[in-house]
Amino acid sequence: MINCSVKIVNASYSDNFYHVNYIPFSISTIKLLIQNEEYYDIDVLIKPTNFQNNDDFCGGFDDEKNGLKIIWGGGQENGLQTIVKGAEKKYLFLFVFPTENFNILTYNLTLQVNKTILESNTENVTEAISIKLCPFTTVQLIDNIVHPKIMNNSKNTRITFDGNLVNSYYPRWYPELYNLFVNNDNDNNNYYYHSQPGVSNISLTVFRKSQGFDQDRIVLNFKDNEIAVIEGDMDGANYHTDIFRYNNAFIVRLWFLWISKKQFIDRNNLKPLQKAGKKRGIFDKPELPDFERFDIVISSHGTILAVCTDFHWQEYWYKLRDDNTNMIGIVAKLFHPIDESLARLCNRNFVENKYENIIKDLEKIITSSKNFPSKFKSIYVEGKEIEDSIQNRQKIPVVRGKNFFRSHVHYVRNGYILSNMINYFFISQFNINCIILISIKLIK
Repeated sequence: MINCSVKIVNASYSDNFYHVNYIPFSISTIKLLIQNEEYYDIDVLIKPTNFQNNDDFCGGFDDEKNGLKIIWGGGQENGLQTIVKGAEKKYLFLFVFPTENFNILTYNLTLQVNKTILESNTENVTEAISIKLCPFTTVQLIDNIVHPKIMNNSKNTRITFDGNLVNSYYPRWYPELYNLFVNNDNDNNNYYYHSQPGVSNISLTVFRKSQGFDQDRIVLNFKDNEIAVIEGDMDGANYHTDIFRYNNAFIVRLWFLWISKKQFIDRNNLKPLQKAGKKRGIFDKPELPDFERFDIVISSHGTILAVCTDFHWQEYWYKLRDDNTNMIGIVAKLFHPIDESLARLCNRNFVENKYENIIKDLEKIITSSKNFPSKFKSIYVEGKEIEDSIQNRQKIPVVRGKNFFRSHVHYVRNGYILSNMINYFFISQFNINCIILISIKLIK
C-alpha cells in the first residue's frame, strides 16, 4: 500500500462513485487533489481507462464512448503525470469536452491511477476512480441552451449562437466555486441558466492560414461591430466557444485546442518546424495535447470590460489600455528550453490572491467600469512587454544539448495585467527546479 490519496475537489461522493457536474455544450473541469503522506517521492499517472493516443486524438472518453471526450494539456501524451514529493500535495486537472454526438445524459467515467515510489520502481499500486458525470440541467431545456452554430465556406468560418439560455460563469481552475456566480433568485427556478436574448448580437468569424491568409485570425463581433481580434500562427488549432453570464455581462470563452497530431500534419505545420529545429541542433516538439483560452467580458452594450488568459495553470486578468476600445489578442508559438518555461511570461512571481477576492474585483469591473482605474491596485505589466520579451528571447543563440520544446503563449497586446487579479499558482506538472528560476517580484 502506498499512502498517497487522489480525490476530486468539485464532487460529492456516494455509493463508491464521485458525482461531478458538467455543463452541456461547454468544456467543464474535473479538479483532482493528490496528497502524499509518504516520506518518499511518488510518481503519479492518471488517465481514463478508455484512453487513446494516435494521429486522430490524444486523450480519453467516457466509459461507453457515448459522447464525451476527456482532455488535458501540458504536452503529456501518456496521461496526467506528476511527481509528488514527500508530505506534499498537488492539484491536477482533467476537462470534459462534449463531442458532436453529445446528449444530456449521466456518463460513466473510470480513471486509472498508477502510483510508483521513485526509489523503488517495483513498488507501485494501480487503482481505479469511478465517476458519474451529471449534467447541470434537464433534458427539457436542451433546445434553449445557447450553443454554437458553425457555418463553413471556402473563405472563412462564421460562428453564431442558437438558443437564449446562458449559463452562469464557470471558473476554469476553481469549479468548486461555481455557485458563487450563480443567481439563486432566478425566476425560472433553474439557477444556472439565464434568459439572454442579447446573445444573438455575438458572432465570430475565423480566417485560417490554410485558406490562403497570412496568419490565423478570429474576429469577435457585437451587432456586426468588430470589438476584438485574436491573431497569430495558431499551429492548426481547433476552436471551441462557450458563452457565460455574470451579472449583466456576457463572457465569451474562446478555446484553442491542440489534441490531434493531424492538426500539425494536415496543415504542414510540424515538418517545416522540425526541419528548422534540426538546423539549430535540436528537435522541435510541439506541445500536444494542449489547449488555451481567452475569457472576454462584454457589457450588454458591446463594450469589452476585461479579458482573462492563462499561463501554466495560472490565471491573469487584463484591462485594456485607456485609449483602446477593441481588444488585440495574440497566440504565439514560443520556442525555448523547458527549464525556462515557467519564467517565460515576464518572469512573473508567485502570488497568493484568493480567487474569492478576484471574483469580487471582477464584479466591480462589471458594475462600475467608469471608475475602474481608481478601484484597483497598480498594474503589473503591459501586454506589449510580453511580446517584447518573446521577441528578445528568440534572438538569443540556442545552446545545444538542452531539452527544448515549443509551447503556445497567448496574451493581450493592448492590455495591462492586474496584479490583484492573478490567481494562485498550481504547482503541479513541472519540476520544482524550474520554479526556483522565478525571482522577480510584482511591481507595487
